Amino acid sequence: MNRKGITSIILTVLGIIFWNCSGDTKQFVPDVSDIDIDSKLIRFDQLLAELDTNNLQAEIGELQKIYPEFTQLFFSEVLPFVGDTEEEFYSNLRGYLSDERINNLQDTVALVFENFEENIWAELKEAMKYMKYYFIDFVAPNIYTFTSEYTFQKFIFEDENRDGLGIGLDMFLGPSYNYKAIDPKNPAFSEYLTRTFSKEYIPKMFVEILINDRLGRAPGSRLLDHMIHNGKQLYLLQKMLPKTPDSILFEYSAAQTEWVKENELEMWAFFFDQELFYESNTIKINKYLNPSPNSPGMPPKAPGRTANYMGLQIVKAYMKRHPNTTIQDLINLKDSQMIMDKSRYKPRQK
Repeated sequence: MNRKGITSIILTVLGIIFWNCSGDTKQFVPDVSDIDIDSKLIRFDQLLAELDTNNLQAEIGELQKIYPEFTQLFFSEVLPFVGDTEEEFYSNLRGYLSDERINNLQDTVALVFENFEENIWAELKEAMKYMKYYFIDFVAPNIYTFTSEYTFQKFIFEDENRDGLGIGLDMFLGPSYNYKAIDPKNPAFSEYLTRTFSKEYIPKMFVEILINDRLGRAPGSRLLDHMIHNGKQLYLLQKMLPKTPDSILFEYSAAQTEWVKENELEMWAFFFDQELFYESNTIKINKYLNPSPNSPGMPPKAPGRTANYMGLQIVKAYMKRHPNTTIQDLINLKDSQMIMDKSRYKPRQK
């Protein structure tokens, strides 16, 4: 894919068949143990922290030689140190690397992610195996970890002959890290968002960006269009991360996950009674689709993005009634009304 910069900020093998519980019903989980994944992990955060400030020009030149695309992208868009002159660039970079606050952040990242290769990297490689199983044309991306002073969480870019994915580790430091103190007035550091700034969410965020790259945008502006589109995303996430709890995939707390599963009928009735399915006013439908502390008009325990959960149930019902539909077929289906009608979805009652 032709990418000149950051695209998103912000995937038939014979095997043993087994089943795994994910969501409301058991789902087929293929054996992917024999699938080989050709992907590199580049700990750019460590490489940057280890730079010799007395020999920056030579060491940056070496990084540019080995990782040309990411190095250029990092210093031009992630941390834009580019000045009017080369001397100014190196002066800015030297000051950054010598800053005590930055050194403390790098130390925290190193401590939180000291076992990244053994734990998270293993999960990412397994997720890529599922991507390869379901998408024969899938080429595993190279993974670059970095810190950006809480600016970028993830992005996808063109990395030589494949995609590259950048993961901002300083955006996954865990619930004990005081993100609110960084900028108390910044809504990006609201509690309902920062509760997911934890390392167990990295595989979900990683797979999500790969899935979104294949799904593209919703085929329309109505709530129904976004509901089905986001339902597809959640359905694919469950396929690529079959061992991951739904609470992680939905970005809900355990209590919120339980609430939506127990209140399908009530949520369905609400969207129907309020005539929201065909509503395209962004202000009216935004909190039912995007991160939000609540879903307006629903009980206080209802989290945001309830429409996405309902979309998942519709997609699952459709796939159950049309078992010959492949994952790629599902992606290609753009008629949201047809999917809902042919799913013959009936909300589960308590």
